[in-house]
Amino acid sequence: MEKYREEKNTLMLTKIDEIVSGLPSYVRRFSNEYLVTKNKSPRTVHGYVSDIRTFLLYISEIHSVPVREISYELLGSLTADDMQDYLMYLMRYYASADDKSTTRSNDAPARARKLSSLRALYRYLIAHEYLEKNVAELVDMPKIEEKAVVYLEKNEVRDVLYGIETGSSLTQNQYRFSKKQQYRDIAIITLLLNTGLRVSEMVGIDISDIDWKAKRIMIYRKGSKEQNIYFNSAVEEALQDYINHERKTPSDDMDALFVSRKGRRLTVRSVERLVKKYTASVVPSKHITPHKLRSTFATTLYGDSEVGGDIYIVADALGHSGLETVKKYTGISDERRRKAAKSIRY
Repeated sequence: MEKYREEKNTLMLTKIDEIVSGLPSYVRRFSNEYLVTKNKSPRTVHGYVSDIRTFLLYISEIHSVPVREISYELLGSLTADDMQDYLMYLMRYYASADDKSTTRSNDAPARARKLSSLRALYRYLIAHEYLEKNVAELVDMPKIEEKAVVYLEKNEVRDVLYGIETGSSLTQNQYRFSKKQQYRDIAIITLLLNTGLRVSEMVGIDISDIDWKAKRIMIYRKGSKEQNIYFNSAVEEALQDYINHERKTPSDDMDALFVSRKGRRLTVRSVERLVKKYTASVVPSKHITPHKLRSTFATTLYGDSEVGGDIYIVADALGHSGLETVKKYTGISDERRRKAAKSIRY
């Protein structure tokens, strides 16, 4: 996983350079500080500078100033009303993509993230005495409505796995194409369902990261934190079947665990398509993604009798340092609601 991680970081650093090269010099200094001093991951900093670019492009248009000439003074002269106008602009804005004018809409979480990135830039400028106030903190964060967690019920999990094994969830053409990767696909779905891994963590796994004796895999969590995740016999069996019967030596990365038909390390996008393919006909009412399989793991783990509703165990298993993100998996299930209703006696 180390080689894969270094390659991804190098690629992300290149993308950061491409973005900041067209922005004022203080954005590059901001990105450098967050990478070096604050030890943020290149992926996180790429998100910051992408959001900041969106804001500076907006300011450039509103004030008729070239993006690279947007000064500290101009940023310092903005008001809370200006920030509110920017958030309104984000509700629906135009951006260039592949030389075509496209319309992008930002939901509340996306607007909140962009405002958070802007606050980080202002904090940096204040800390270095370029500005005196953080105008981005004068407006409230967009309110994010909490949505019900989408996950697979146990019978739906069985149906999905059965569909992969038999091809019953696929068209004839899909099954003919997928049959050659059947063991791999079962291993991927089984691993995601039984460990709660992020798909980005899973595609980075190397064969050498697996400790078969201890039944654990060393992965890198967000923030480049190393963590061992443990797997059960179902995962062990699925991985062994895939490795022994189907996996071919990759052409580009000899140690990659999951590889494509072309012998390359599997990508995040490939896994997303794979999950959609196998779940679309089985659970048509639910839009299942790899993250929803992570939700399935978390919800199942929290409800397990041995774990006993221990939110700390769930948080650790998911690689979260805080509990806020995990709390959404601890809601009362419909089954518990039904039992509660039946228990009422007057």
